[in-house]
Amino acid sequence: RPFEHLRLTSLGVIGALVKTDDAEVTSFLLQTEIIPLCLRIMEREGELSKTVATFIVQKLLIDDAGLAHICGTAERFYEVSSVLAKMVATLEQFPSSRLLKHVMRCYLRLS
Repeated sequence: RPFEHLRLTSLGVIGALVKTDDAEVTSFLLQTEIIPLCLRIMEREGELSKTVATFIVQKLLIDDAGLAHICGTAERFYEVSSVLAKMVATLEQFPSSRLLKHVMRCYLRLS
């Protein structure tokens, strides 16, 4: 796909930001559309993009403010949990240990 390289580069920059575990970064990202965008990527794109997008969601969930944001409304919680469930179903057909690791960490934080 023509935009896959650009998508991966953009996700990589955001992934590098969330790796810092900085509360300001989390706060900023929660004010953007990053979660819906990551969820869309997690549903539709290639394995590498899915992995990085899931990592971003995982890192946002690890932060207490991110967890509160995602669990703040039933709709947000449902969207995240629905996408994670679809990913588990997909992983049955196309296994990826890296992707599964991030999905499981998201579930652990939501539990």
